[in-house]
Amino acid sequence: MSVINQASLSAIRYLLTDVDDTLTTDGQLLPETLTAIYHLHEAGVQVIPVTGACAGWCDHMVRAWPVSAVIGESGAFYKIYRSEKRLMHIGWYDDAELRRRQAEVIDVIKRELMPHYQDLRFAQDQVYRVADVALDIGQDREPLPQQQIRELLRLLTQCGVQARASSIHINAWRGDFGKFPMALRLLRNEFNLDDEQILNQVAFIGDSANDESMFAGLKYTFGVANIAQWLTDMRHHPAVLLEQPRGLGFVELADRLLEAR
Repeated sequence: MSVINQASLSAIRYLLTDVDDTLTTDGQLLPETLTAIYHLHEAGVQVIPVTGACAGWCDHMVRAWPVSAVIGESGAFYKIYRSEKRLMHIGWYDDAELRRRQAEVIDVIKRELMPHYQDLRFAQDQVYRVADVALDIGQDREPLPQQQIRELLRLLTQCGVQARASSIHINAWRGDFGKFPMALRLLRNEFNLDDEQILNQVAFIGDSANDESMFAGLKYTFGVANIAQWLTDMRHHPAVLLEQPRGLGFVELADRLLEAR
């Protein structure tokens, strides 16, 4: 893993971050992690969650947390305030098309996977999703074995479904959206960044294989310590591996960014 120098850290103006097991610790947002987000916001670093989390949770995040925008459901949409009272929900496709594709994926899972995996179930937050489909692999159940997760990902891919595993869900969808493509769209359309600014002013922090497109696409990338279990399944790794896990790893990076400023 490389080292990112202080001059590079001081130029970072946008910190994109995964949520589950990157911001959260055992499903909770620690007070020191939330404080770190506030400190970054106050210092002029715009924090933007990029998550597989459902639209319902993303709506809460953009309203209640000191963040500049939220990308949700693995890149299906973003939410942003364009004025104090004008919250916008911008989808990769229009709402009807997202719902149509979501229904197709649900049908595939029920027809091709569930008859063969009797303990497979949708995440409890599926009802609050507008685009993707989430399978619970460790959120409200004992974690599935890594080999079974790999097999489910393979089967979904064979069925023409995009699928990525986070620490708690398999997120599945049909379409050409993803975390990194939507991040580029957001940064260009809402913050007016060009390619050079994206390269030099944007960083990302994540924890699992479903963050791989972000690690591949951006220059300044960080992995919290708990990403170690996923590295063998990934072609593209974070540039820097932090010492602390989960929400404390986010605090570790926040401290480095604030010190550099």
